[in-house]
This record gives sequence, structure tokens and C-alpha cells, in this order.
Amino acid sequence: MALPAERNPLDPISESQPVDRGQASSGGIAATVKRAQDAVAELSADYQNWALADLAKAEQALAEARGDPATAQPALQRLYGVAHDMKGQGGSFGFPLVTHVAQSLCRLLVSPGGSSRHVELPAEEATFGLIEVHLKALRLILEKSVRGEGGDVGQKLVAKLQSMAGRS
Repeated sequence: MALPAERNPLDPISESQPVDRGQASSGGIAATVKRAQDAVAELSADYQNWALADLAKAEQALAEARGDPATAQPALQRLYGVAHDMKGQGGSFGFPLVTHVAQSLCRLLVSPGGSSRHVELPAEEATFGLIEVHLKALRLILEKSVRGEGGDVGQKLVAKLQSMAGRS
């Protein structure tokens, strides 16, 4: 056994330092993981409510874009932000189908070769109609509590939305 003076100074563990073997006073790694899982479960219980609130913001942004096509781009940028958040959260809270539909919507809102920082779409009814179909699909998934991938129907829905958006 090396004496303290002979230890490599770059070695962060000294014999006087305790080594965490998952049994620290707060319960260690296992307890930390359990607390994180409990927190996610608690948030999951509320996910549908805040996802529906976010969806209402996206629907409002679409209404604004439709109401004045000359100023549609800022509203569509807000809508993209909501869709992007939903894309990131859906799978984390047991709704991967939300993630897939929101991802399709994000792709629709960003033109090929474009940037998510600058949504620029033709402000026309056909584009708005495609956005609306995506939003209705998200509302249906959330209101009917469709967890998981949605089976064969869910996969067909996502494929159809991606095809309609020209992003299959």
C-alpha cells in the first residue's frame, strides 16, 4: 500500500476520503435514482394538462397567422416553439406519439434547408390546413390519453401526417 506522500498527486481519491459505493447518508445512487423516477412520475401525471395548455397556445398562434397572413411569420415562429417543446417532452412522459406528430409539425414549419430560428412558410390556406391537421392529431392523442406508440393506427397516422407535409 502506498503511503500518502508516495501517491500520485493527480489521483483524486486519498485514503482519508470516503468512497461512495451507493450508500451515502442520503441513500446513495439508488435513492437518488428513485427520487428522480418519483419526480418524473409526478410530472407525468400533470403532463396532459400542460401539454393541452401548450396546444391551446399553438392553436391560438395558428388563428393569428390565419387572421393576418401579412404578419403570420411571428405567430408561426411561436407555434414552432410550442411544437418543438412538445416534441421533446412527449416521449419523456409516456406519449411518444406526441413526439412523432410534433416532430412532423416542426419539419413542416421549417422549410428544407431552413433554420428553426427562422420559420418562413407561405402564409396560405393549404399550409395552415396542414398545420391544423397536426394540431388536431395532437389534441386527439392528448384528450384520449393515447400512451405509447399508438399501435398500428398511431404509426399510420404519423406516416400520413409526414406524407401530407411532404417530409416522409
